[in-house]
Amino acid sequence: MFKKERLTKTINDILLMRFSGHIGIGLMFFVILVGFGFTTLAPYFATKHLSTKIQTDTDELVQTHIQNIGDYQEFITNLSRNFDFTCSEKEQEQLRRIAYSNYLIRKISLTPSGKSTCSSFYEKNHEQHVESRKIKNYSNMMSLWLSSEKNSLQRIFEVHWQGEKGSLVLSLEPIVEEILRNKYCEGCVLTSISADNEINRLGWQGDNKSYTDKPIYEVLMPNGLKFSNYIKLELLEKESQLLRMPLFLAGAFIAGFLILLRRLLIRRRLSLHALVQRGIVKREFIPYYQPIINLKTKELYGCEVLARWKKKGVGLISPMEFIPYVEKSGQIIPITNLLIEKTIKDLSTINWQLTDRVISINLVPQQLENLQIMNESLALFSNSKIPVKQIAFEITERKQFEDLTIASEVIQYLKTQGIDIKLDDAGTGYGGFSYIQELNLRSLKIDKMFVENIGTTDIKLSLLDSIIAFGKQAGMEMIAEGVETKEQSDYLVERDVYLQQGYYFGMPMNAEEFSIYNIEIKNKNKLLAI
Repeated sequence: MFKKERLTKTINDILLMRFSGHIGIGLMFFVILVGFGFTTLAPYFATKHLSTKIQTDTDELVQTHIQNIGDYQEFITNLSRNFDFTCSEKEQEQLRRIAYSNYLIRKISLTPSGKSTCSSFYEKNHEQHVESRKIKNYSNMMSLWLSSEKNSLQRIFEVHWQGEKGSLVLSLEPIVEEILRNKYCEGCVLTSISADNEINRLGWQGDNKSYTDKPIYEVLMPNGLKFSNYIKLELLEKESQLLRMPLFLAGAFIAGFLILLRRLLIRRRLSLHALVQRGIVKREFIPYYQPIINLKTKELYGCEVLARWKKKGVGLISPMEFIPYVEKSGQIIPITNLLIEKTIKDLSTINWQLTDRVISINLVPQQLENLQIMNESLALFSNSKIPVKQIAFEITERKQFEDLTIASEVIQYLKTQGIDIKLDDAGTGYGGFSYIQELNLRSLKIDKMFVENIGTTDIKLSLLDSIIAFGKQAGMEMIAEGVETKEQSDYLVERDVYLQQGYYFGMPMNAEEFSIYNIEIKNKNKLLAI
């Protein structure tokens, strides 16, 4: 027998190890898959990276150009004032001195009317190999040309100025194009020039398909021209290759982090589930009671039962820490029954059964879609002094009804037992006012989010008036929640909403505090003062 049990345990361990191994392989495959998925983003990030680098370099070069040359028309006009247009030895020396002092100027050529040209720099037979093209007219006296040597990628801007005494030609160093072209690799950046919506590719050689279809960065020059930078696909691919491994590692890290986060969340849920279950077994969930006042009769209409978790060694745990979870996990059902048991015991001690006051208990749709669950809850009243007709169930809308037909049948059954069903948080949940019609409800509770806007210009105030008008037209009982000020209370009373609940009348209280509250409230003067 022992050998058989040991053999069974060994087989189970092997199966578990294999199952765990499959999960581990699956997760590893997921991490690798996400890592490779991130590598597909390499061209995008490479483009962004190169764009940032080229933008920085281009802007810096353009600023240098602006600082040294500025406005072309102003620059060459001021320059012309330095000459008498005689091409004397003195003027030629002056041409060389001006060109030498500004490194952006390649050459200055001066041509007196009817005479030959003199220049700050002269190359024999150089002019025969230059192609020039006018690209922009600034005025009758000034134009901009683009010149390039045959079979060369280098292009030079020439500013032509014509005056009465002669003409000037200012040849500028192409620092933007020249420096960028070979900065990252040989011929990696080419620049097109836009003038008057025309793309000028003068000086481009080779296959333009080797470069990106769209410019990676564009900049407007002070002369009104736009430089558009294109990069070589070879450079883009090289940059992409450099980014693939970092992107793979980043993707794998993110995938691993998500897996770890998911496991932590699952572990937390499992831990919370176990803690809640232990709390149910130890009966740590207790009812708190918040009074509901009838301002028309100046009496206590009833109370709403609110769940609290009083954990040993910790104290009270906020409902927001566990209510959303227990509603999803289904643990709200045993918690509700535990609250009902304690509520019966607490309120019986203050002779609640001798009054016609109401006990409002929150339910989720899941409970109202199951007659067996509801009968188990109602059975708790079978041996109690408090009759079920003093119970009112409030439908919370945090979860949606899955079967309205069954819910309607269960609600009708509860009504035959004398139990009232109220729509809680009216206007904020899934079904809203459609539930009133489909489930044949005759009571609703106006949510705090509408009440708190009394005295403001918020649009929710008009929604509050609409809800009240609807309730009055349908002849429904209405209870306003979250009443915290006299102004809010008076506003509601003026609109015939007499049943009110909120801090203005009393905060949620434990059994002992609520017992004292009941004794005090017997004094009519207390309510008359409200």
